[in-house]
Amino acid sequence: MELGLSEEQTLLQDMVRQLCEDRFPFEALRQVEKSPDGLPRAFWQDLCELGVPGIAIAEQFGGLAMGLFETALIHEQLSRHLAPTPHFISSILAAQILARSDDEAACSRWLPRIADASLIVSVASAEPNISADITRVSTVFERSGNAVRINGTKYFVPFATVADQLLVIGHYLETGGIAAAIVPREAPGISIRAQANLATEPYFHVAFNDVVVPNEGLINGGADITATWHGAMYRGLVVLAAQAVGAARRIHEISTAYAKEREAFGRPIGGFQSIAHYLADALVEIEGCQTLFHQAGWLHDNGRAFEAAAAIAKLQACAMFRKVSALGIQVHGGLGYTIEADPQLFFRRAKQWQLLNWDDAYLEDQIARLTIDGEVEDV
Repeated sequence: MELGLSEEQTLLQDMVRQLCEDRFPFEALRQVEKSPDGLPRAFWQDLCELGVPGIAIAEQFGGLAMGLFETALIHEQLSRHLAPTPHFISSILAAQILARSDDEAACSRWLPRIADASLIVSVASAEPNISADITRVSTVFERSGNAVRINGTKYFVPFATVADQLLVIGHYLETGGIAAAIVPREAPGISIRAQANLATEPYFHVAFNDVVVPNEGLINGGADITATWHGAMYRGLVVLAAQAVGAARRIHEISTAYAKEREAFGRPIGGFQSIAHYLADALVEIEGCQTLFHQAGWLHDNGRAFEAAAAIAKLQACAMFRKVSALGIQVHGGLGYTIEADPQLFFRRAKQWQLLNWDDAYLEDQIARLTIDGEVEDV
């Protein structure tokens, strides 16, 4: 494994970092938190002009066909500024579900529009009172002639009010099989309302009440989507780990700078071992988790089994982010808890990122399954 970044990868990182520094300061984030849809439209348009929505999509569908490693590097930089964009949910998770479904008609119809950002697709998978296992979803698909009728409730649907289409996962009433369908956001029977959350991120409660979708809207003709879902999610885990690393590094930088300026007993608090050692230990953990997501991305892009590495990276990176963000609060003292200060922006997101998109318990189960299975190589 090559531990360093290539010149092109470094340039890609620097380009996104500079854009974030120029166009999305924390003041912009605070304004976005107050907006009803949670989308920084001008900043998203800047990313679109750089071709970011198509970075992980195949060239045949208008994308740039870059690797998972490069995609993760972009999100590492976006998360330094906690920039909320639909890139993960639309251009990575939804696009991967489509690409891995072997549904050429659906890919040709949707992926070029996702790549050029003329279309945003959100994924409606999570439900109340169930685990991360999609085989337990309660949303019902009922066949009705040349269509399916959808009934159910989804929680934590990202950017639901700005998405053009919703990729909905449910089970067939007749067989219990897991399937997915692309549903227009404004289809009759869909109701959307904002869902309060710790991080004040754009998540929504979406209810489907007798929503009729033509059979053409079913992905791969309504075939079982379980393996496709897992394949897409494992790729997403690498990106989510990179997000946690980028955010943790930024709050560590903020805390270190504050420790050099804030004085107590006539000297900067960073000069006290009780502060300096904690900051040093945190940096070691950040670097270690960065190596984990680098490894997972490299394994994927080189055709190796990467799933266990991806799950480990997400598990460790999110736990590390929680610890480093809490340290940032402690270094700032009482100031760190106030909404006027920046540390709370990271602290509020750390726990939510850990719980969403496969929590620790589910990740640990997946890691055990992958590492014990003798048929899985290169893990």
